[in-house]
Amino acid sequence: MKIIKRRRKRVDKIYYGRDTKFDFLKNWGIVRKWARFQYGLRSSADIDMLLFLYSEKIFTRSRFKEYSAFMSWDKNKFDRLLREGFIVIWRKRKYGESNLYELSFQSKKMIASMYRKLIGLEPFPETPRRNKVFKPNGSYSERMLAQAIRKFNSDFKERKQHPSPEGQ
Repeated sequence: MKIIKRRRKRVDKIYYGRDTKFDFLKNWGIVRKWARFQYGLRSSADIDMLLFLYSEKIFTRSRFKEYSAFMSWDKNKFDRLLREGFIVIWRKRKYGESNLYELSFQSKKMIASMYRKLIGLEPFPETPRRNKVFKPNGSYSERMLAQAIRKFNSDFKERKQHPSPEGQ
């Protein structure tokens, strides 16, 4: 008995990619970890809270508690952020009014820098003086983050040299 092998025609699959207008959140993990190391924040929940408060401008302690109700539970988060200088008192309470708070200059600067990095307007600094992640005696996670930052910066330089046609 003779077995006849037939060749199948090779069918290349066609990939229909998404036409994404915005893709800046793909670097959110790098930016978030960089901010934690650079500014000494304890968790990503602290960054989430500061991002929320950044758009609030001036807020009360009760507004802070409303938003923190669905985040990771940390009873002393407000006092800790106030003590560490991420939140400052905007107006002291008087005659039945409550204290009003705002983000400190340091927090506003951090969040504005995070936005600029996500949008692609500025790269990460790669010197140990300006970026704590690049210190020579860093931990393993800091070294891995430094490697990701170098890749981000090389992609950033490539985009600056060869801008995409849809951005014009």
